[in-house]
Amino acid sequence: MRTQKILFAEQQVFCVFPDKPEDLEQAISMLGLKKVYPVIVLIGGGIQEQQAYVTSEVIKTLARVAEEMQTLMICGGTDMGVMAEIGQVRWQNNYKFPLVGVTLEALVTWPDGPHSTNLLWWGTKRWELEPHYSHFILVPGSEFGDESPWIVEAATLLSRGQHSVTILINGGNVSREDIELSIESGRPVIALGGTGRLANELAMESSRDNLITVVPAFAEKQVTEALRAALTGVGVSHDTPALVLPSMT
Repeated sequence: MRTQKILFAEQQVFCVFPDKPEDLEQAISMLGLKKVYPVIVLIGGGIQEQQAYVTSEVIKTLARVAEEMQTLMICGGTDMGVMAEIGQVRWQNNYKFPLVGVTLEALVTWPDGPHSTNLLWWGTKRWELEPHYSHFILVPGSEFGDESPWIVEAATLLSRGQHSVTILINGGNVSREDIELSIESGRPVIALGGTGRLANELAMESSRDNLITVVPAFAEKQVTEALRAALTGVGVSHDTPALVLPSMT
């Protein structure tokens, strides 16, 4: 299995390249993490201007709780949207919780990384990796969404003996797949209403899977309590009624 140390401007990050799902456990062991952790799987995409402030604030809350609870976080790892924001918040606050980026090798690049665009279905440019993650797992695949099963399995392996939770901020079709896979694995999902797109759709549904909890992103105390409950196994209520979301304009 290939490994590489990626030299970003401000730090060096270790990266592994598993070739098939059976390699994932070995890849994780090669990351050099010292223990198993409670795990947060953070999913979402581009941040819309209307929801930018509330999204930025709730990501700060998630990062703070992750640091306080010595939690590991898994996210997509590219330098855009939710994935970029969590890396930047972690770095700006000098947090030490492991932040593992799991994404597709064929669609990303990094300093002195690949630039071939032969496999790109959307155009002529690869996505840059966000430079403030602590580790990367770059997996096979040709379009975003192919990494979803890898993310779910990585969370299971990394949280052995601990609790894990999937957090949804905004999100689209790939996030919907992530949620379905989380539910299939028995992992609870907290959707942060008010962050746009899929998260808002779930907030307005009167009937949801009983593993999905909707919490308003603008209610810091509720977000903190729900996250702590999920990561300690205390349990969260899954019967949250549909929310009336305030205008962010």
